[in-house]
Amino acid sequence: MSILLGLLLAAIAVLLVALPFLREPVTADDRLEAPDAEEDRRRGLLEDRDRALAALKELELDHRAGKIDDADYRELIGPQRREAAAALRALQRRYGNEMTAFETPDLPPEPTPPPDEGSPPTPVPVPEPYPPPDEATIPQE
Repeated sequence: MSILLGLLLAAIAVLLVALPFLREPVTADDRLEAPDAEEDRRRGLLEDRDRALAALKELELDHRAGKIDDADYRELIGPQRREAAAALRALQRRYGNEMTAFETPDLPPEPTPPPDEGSPPTPVPVPEPYPPPDEATIPQE
């Protein structure tokens, strides 16, 4: 009898613990609101900025890797820089300092160098073997 009571109690405990996992989850309204025209414009400007800066970075890496020679680099870098500057100006004009402060992460301050601890210690001179190998006397036989 006590075994049956123990099994029944264990089954009830397992059912109570598993009940939240067995129910169908009820979700709140998780639909996203469609962005308005201002949000679309902001995203478009940010995409233009990111695209222009990524193209500049890619061009610089290709030049450093030797895939693009100096003459082609000078020819291509001007329009890329103008495009990046135009995207940044449009973003600045539209949103002012609010956008640059929001989108640009704060960089950590430059670490300070350690205090000067004087000159480094000089190594202890290594003694030469005595007598030096080139001055050893050769025994006469």
